[in-house]
Amino acid sequence: MYYIHTISSITNQDSFRNEDVYASLREFDKEIDVVAPDYKEFIPRNSLRRLSPILRMGLTCAMECKNFLDKNFDAIVVGTALGCLKDTEKFLNTFITSTSDFLSPTAFIQSTHNTIGGQISLGLNNHAYNMTHTQNSLSFEVSMIDAFLCIKDGKKNVLVGAAEEKIDFLEKVQPSLIPNGYPLASGASFFAISGEKSKNKIGIQAVATNFNSINLENEIAQFLAKENCEMVDLILTSGDVVKNTTSKIESINYLKITGLHYSSSAFATHIAHDFLKNNDAETALIVNNLCKGKLGLILVKKG
Repeated sequence: MYYIHTISSITNQDSFRNEDVYASLREFDKEIDVVAPDYKEFIPRNSLRRLSPILRMGLTCAMECKNFLDKNFDAIVVGTALGCLKDTEKFLNTFITSTSDFLSPTAFIQSTHNTIGGQISLGLNNHAYNMTHTQNSLSFEVSMIDAFLCIKDGKKNVLVGAAEEKIDFLEKVQPSLIPNGYPLASGASFFAISGEKSKNKIGIQAVATNFNSINLENEIAQFLAKENCEMVDLILTSGDVVKNTTSKIESINYLKITGLHYSSSAFATHIAHDFLKNNDAETALIVNNLCKGKLGLILVKKG
């Protein structure tokens, strides 16, 4: 069991510093980009103006986790499928339109996927293990597995999370890039986890990934059987609602809440945590079947 000590999310929902995200959920509003905090509380003004939205979200969530935990992280693990899209777009536009023989490298440097993890390292003055995973829709799940390996390797406190941002260009390529009818969204969710029990005694029991998923129902059943989980109190799924008799309540399609981005399962994990914390429930299952043939399963448990 890998216990969650604190979570910080910046999303389309009222999630930042919210003690019960599950109770305050509303249907996704595509007119609202993100419900952002006052970034100046976390990031100096001279740095803030140079950071793209995804870097602001990721760094702020990481700093909020650090402030709550009041301990240094022994590892930082970040998942992102598309990375810093605004800086990527800025660099490419400059590259195409510039008439100069010399281009500023800043936009290119900030466009790389691992810029988020690097910015968190700089912001927290943390020089520990720092890794970024970009496994498409399973980037967050793979990041979680890496975080678990860090704890097994002896690291005490690990920061793990995921972040994505939308740009207008994504609307044009969505049918081929993300074949789904839900509105695109931005968001970031970060977790401070360790092997020591947290105050709420809620943690992640297991994470599984399958890059060649064929039979969703059978794979879920096998995963739950392997974890000796006979009953699930809540199922959060992307895509079609999972028909599973082991659930006491109806499954929830979390894309109707989070909007569509590749790492939305990270915020779904936050929702599951708060559901268990504030209700008489023991287990929640996140089923990430956003992309065909790819399946991520996260079992969140109290105990």
